[in-house]
Amino acid sequence: MVINEKKTGELFHKNGVGELQLNIYYGCDLVCPYCYWQVEEDWVDQITVYTDVAERLKEEIGSLPKHTQIGLGWKGNPYTSIEREYELTRNCLKILLENDMDVTVSASRGNDIILRDLDILTEYKDHVKIIMEMTRLDIVREFNETGTHISFEIANLLHQKGINICTTVSPVMPGITDVEKMAAALPGIPVHIAKLDIRPGTMWNEKTLEYVKNYYPELYPQYEEIARTGRDPYFESLKAKYDGAGQIRAELPFWDEIPEI
Repeated sequence: MVINEKKTGELFHKNGVGELQLNIYYGCDLVCPYCYWQVEEDWVDQITVYTDVAERLKEEIGSLPKHTQIGLGWKGNPYTSIEREYELTRNCLKILLENDMDVTVSASRGNDIILRDLDILTEYKDHVKIIMEMTRLDIVREFNETGTHISFEIANLLHQKGINICTTVSPVMPGITDVEKMAAALPGIPVHIAKLDIRPGTMWNEKTLEYVKNYYPELYPQYEEIARTGRDPYFESLKAKYDGAGQIRAELPFWDEIPEI
């Protein structure tokens, strides 16, 4: 993995519905085959670190109204592995919460780094929401083999500490992600699901089909059919069964947009 250090340009960015986003890191060291962010420049197998982001935030935080909603992790996991060294997410969390902002943290891979910040997250738990992604392929493989993964243990611990947390299974991968089994391992925690998009002509179509062919060859015809027709009977059955405000919810807890092809 390549690590690039650079100065922050524009501090905040707005997503498609106008919510403010603070990118501390940009890029990904995982690159799941179904991920559509991999079409972004300088995204794949590298992390850009905005080394001055905490200093810039401290300078500009006074211009924001109290309780402005700020998102961390739009285009880069705030708890990526190198956060252990840089501690930028911790510093930014402290600045935001000490200045009465409301923060949503999107952690795209569970690891124990987030537990380092339990002191901050519990002190300001009324102003923090954690969204934890549970569909990274290493998570799914270990969960299928053992019935657990550190991501599940962390999510349950945060929930027990009274921190507002939800999880996402995005996308649902038929025959690979057992959503109901995953939800059972996350008692009391909402599980938001999203449909797999592997339209022909996309990079993630080719990579997902290649992954399934290599690791789950018995499922390959099913995924070819999903790609061809856009129909996913497993997801539709979940959506019909849990259409409402139960633990499993067929909607994402954040704004999202898949790039056009």
